[in-house]
Amino acid sequence: MSAYHTIETPRSVMGAIAMIRVVHPDPSALGLIDPAPGQVRLGSVFGIDQAVIVRWDADSIMLMPHGGIAIVRAISGALAKQGVPIEEVVDPVGAYPEAENEIEAWMLYVLSQAASPLAVDLLLDQPRRWKAMGADWLSDADRAVEMADAKVLDRLIVPPVVAAVGRANVGKSTLLNALAGESVALVADVAGTTRDHVGVLVDLGGLVVRWIDTPGIDERIGAGDEIEIALRMVSQADVIVHCIDAGDARGELDARLESAIGGKTPRVRVGMRADLGPTKCSVDVAVGFGCDGQLAGIESLVQCLGESLVPRAFLADERPWRFWDGIKDVGSS
Repeated sequence: MSAYHTIETPRSVMGAIAMIRVVHPDPSALGLIDPAPGQVRLGSVFGIDQAVIVRWDADSIMLMPHGGIAIVRAISGALAKQGVPIEEVVDPVGAYPEAENEIEAWMLYVLSQAASPLAVDLLLDQPRRWKAMGADWLSDADRAVEMADAKVLDRLIVPPVVAAVGRANVGKSTLLNALAGESVALVADVAGTTRDHVGVLVDLGGLVVRWIDTPGIDERIGAGDEIEIALRMVSQADVIVHCIDAGDARGELDARLESAIGGKTPRVRVGMRADLGPTKCSVDVAVGFGCDGQLAGIESLVQCLGESLVPRAFLADERPWRFWDGIKDVGSS
């Protein structure tokens, strides 16, 4: 048999405990604490972290270290160096023998990988929906949610990218910190504080997104690092958050960024510092500090972004969803 490992918890989201299944003809050869079948031990994993180690059978063990993203990546890399490469997409039927059928096995696997809480109930209901349709779940899949719609729902599994752009010192980092509920970006009253993009996973009302805080751009900046970083980020984004100062009567984006977006990527225009007065140009959402010192307008922004990425109508659609395609696409990329 060939050796491989699979990561059975979301790789892009931190958790308390990660689960890494290792399949090997002789797991004891990896230099890990090797429990007897059915037993549990606590031990070091390649000096990277302490982990609970479970032996399922003669050929497989489960490593359960702390669920930090860097820890999981480091352990996965160490296993690969030991000749145990990662298997991106598992055989769900083999991994979940308790499942009644293949679609339920896929549901259990995708559920373990989904980043967004909004995905949970939707995934749990998929076996019932496919059974109610009375169709073979592969040959009759064209009766399910259309492919374009399914790609939207796939954002519940793999976090979509949101790129915040705007002039220097407009408050993009402050906005990110308010959304994340903690300090995740440098904030200072100095233009150009964010010299590189800051990426962080943010839960927007149950939809987890990868928020990219790009460096501030103004008309004085040439073709330097700031504009190159911003151009690269907007090209990868699923939604653009255009942060506009309340005093900006034109509300125009730098022409270089405007060209890169090309009108194809959805955009949410956010009027910043609304506490200083009405926004002078048209915006979708206005945010500003209230008398309590909290940033008002965040809830409206969360709703607006949710509708841009995964509209409520998609969540309410009762047709079955080809949810396994999103995971397969990730594994094959």
